[in-house]
Amino acid sequence: MNPSASGAWQRTSPFAIAFFIGRTVRSLTRNIVQLIATFGALAVLIERNPQVALAIPAGVLAIVAAGVLRYWFFRFRVDEDRIHIRQGIARRTALDLPFDRVQGINVERSLLDRILGLVTVGLDTAGSAAVEGQLPSVTSELADDLRTRIRAHQPTGEAAEGGVGDGRVAPSERVARPPSAPAESLGQVVHQLSPGDIVRIGLANRNLVVAAAVLGLFGQSMDFAEDRLRPTFESASEAFVGASGLVQALAVVSLVLAGLAIVLSGAFLRYHGFTLWREGAAYRTRAGLLTQREVVVETRRVQQLSLSHNLVMRLLRRHRLRALPAATLPGQGGDAQGVHVAEVLEVPLLRGPEAEDLRTRLFGREGRGLSLLPQTAGFRRVSPHYVRALTLRISSTMALVSLPFLVAVLMAPAEPLPGGVVGGVVLGALLVWLASIPVAALIAWVRWRRQGYLHDDDGLASRSGFLGRRVDAFLFRKAQDVAVSQSPLQARKGLATLRVQLACGKVVVPYLELGVASRLRDYALYRVESSQRRWH
Repeated sequence: MNPSASGAWQRTSPFAIAFFIGRTVRSLTRNIVQLIATFGALAVLIERNPQVALAIPAGVLAIVAAGVLRYWFFRFRVDEDRIHIRQGIARRTALDLPFDRVQGINVERSLLDRILGLVTVGLDTAGSAAVEGQLPSVTSELADDLRTRIRAHQPTGEAAEGGVGDGRVAPSERVARPPSAPAESLGQVVHQLSPGDIVRIGLANRNLVVAAAVLGLFGQSMDFAEDRLRPTFESASEAFVGASGLVQALAVVSLVLAGLAIVLSGAFLRYHGFTLWREGAAYRTRAGLLTQREVVVETRRVQQLSLSHNLVMRLLRRHRLRALPAATLPGQGGDAQGVHVAEVLEVPLLRGPEAEDLRTRLFGREGRGLSLLPQTAGFRRVSPHYVRALTLRISSTMALVSLPFLVAVLMAPAEPLPGGVVGGVVLGALLVWLASIPVAALIAWVRWRRQGYLHDDDGLASRSGFLGRRVDAFLFRKAQDVAVSQSPLQARKGLATLRVQLACGKVVVPYLELGVASRLRDYALYRVESSQRRWH
């Protein structure tokens, strides 16, 4: 893996076998819930049929063999202006990636890579929602050489969007630095997380409830574990006569604490040592305890800023900020069905003033009249008719969801119903719809109060949410398509919905006055046509 050996096909380090084994395992188990369910099902099957345990070594050998074969058929070649990657066992793929197309160079170091001094390099482009190419377990020297070559082919004549001076990157800031260098030596440190911040991230994690529920279901499915632990509980009950309620309470508390421990451990594993710093026209994050991940996003590539907080983060007065680059789908990260989704520049926890400071840094001299804070007074509410439409949609959804339960209940009696099953289902769905209207109206009213928009001459911010809140902000010149649509209700009331398609997703502002939506559409399209700056 000599960085200077241009034009020669190379293999990565043999330790990349661990990377391909991990990719195979991730393709089989999409998330932690599925992994726990799989182990639980295996435990039940082994308890009832011990012969099933013989299939475990065979499965492990098959996964290892797949990882070895994927490593053996993986080749890459670095030319002066591009990189070639060939991979695949039965289905061979070839990637020809010019350096001037690369928008981000991300580095990830697993525990094994850190011990051996290796890194995994990911190359993002603006034309794909997935990571275009990955080089697993290569040397830091090769990663450094790639970064130098790619930066040498990036456009230098265009102003970057950092808002400092003319925006051009100074030559001293374009010098490549080794990926293993400490964060303090890589540029200006913008934001860091403390251990207390990581605890807050764990407490605000929505997977806390999911983890507790999974542990509960996992414990209920382990009948054989109950049989083996019953003597322990019986001996404990003899020591605490009449304390059965206390034992149940302790069991519930133990499950909650176990779920909390899982979520907090996950937060520390992912965000330990989180640091955000600026390096020239790019922003870089590094975090991770065992597996250390480094994400680099050029400022000009950022299409949208998304600030959000759930109910817990709202009580803690904290937010999460995501800078979505081109061709990244919001809400995705990591592996999705075997596809490596392009990395998002994410700050998992920060205060409101810090979020506004980052918005100013990323948008530069543009969008000064925008705001990412949901409580900003400048946000305008959409039409109150939004409440009526949303109430109808929510109540109708509740009625449709109740149909299978109504069918099951009405078909249970042996005696036929006077109106038949169909008539009973229709009547029951109507009653459910009528009963759900007050609840749906309350939900719709709260969402209407959260819905709003704010714009200036350069961009627009859209606010939404229910228990939590979210603000999406973008610059008009980044828009790929702007459309105004009307439903029958909106047409009768002179209202419309504004939809802005960006390279990272869509921003929707519902129930605006038709004239306002049309003017915003025309102005956004004008800014796209008149702008001389690149959108990525």
